[in-house]
Amino acid sequence: MTATATIPIVAAITGDPIGLGFTKDLSHPTANITGFSTFNDTLAAKRVEMLHEIVPAMRIAALMWVPVNPQQVLLESQTRAAAQAHGIELLSLPIKSADDIAPALATAQGQHASAIIVAADPLTTVNGRVIIDGCISRKMPAMHTFPFETKNGALVSYGIDGADNFRRSAEYADRILKGAKIVDLPFQEPTRLTLSINLQTARAIGIMVPPTLLALADEVVE
Repeated sequence: MTATATIPIVAAITGDPIGLGFTKDLSHPTANITGFSTFNDTLAAKRVEMLHEIVPAMRIAALMWVPVNPQQVLLESQTRAAAQAHGIELLSLPIKSADDIAPALATAQGQHASAIIVAADPLTTVNGRVIIDGCISRKMPAMHTFPFETKNGALVSYGIDGADNFRRSAEYADRILKGAKIVDLPFQEPTRLTLSINLQTARAIGIMVPPTLLALADEVVE
């Protein structure tokens, strides 16, 4: 948006469009950008609730996030409020590069965090293997965002299927190339949220996933 105010932009994965200043109206975008939200910031409370259900004795939870990402600033605020509502102290673990991941996990362990929430950002997803292995070796339950992260070994994830957003974005791009205007292409919310649980990881870290949560799961990795 800094580079151009005229060329249409379709965002496949974005946070709260109004909160991020992309538009003043979701139904009729007011700038040159539209797209598909992830609900990542507004889902913070649900992720904290689910993680608390897995670890009922949790008093300290950690959040690994990337402060250079404006969406993550909103997410950190929402997560902190959600944690406080459950009487949980939130340990903030901002990272700037891959080199910050191992020290952040060590800090979480050293500060006796019972679990960690890993905010979805290109930095954390690209380095997902390091984060997942680090959590497992420390026997630390972790909440992620995307189903593919759980398939790769994360304990639990709750969020959108990114592939669906990319397909829908391609449809918007097609409509723009055929003459549609951004103002006529509303920002859209996710059509589906997926709860994915990896029981192999649960066993590896000695966690018993509550049957009530398993019953809600869309995907279970055995």
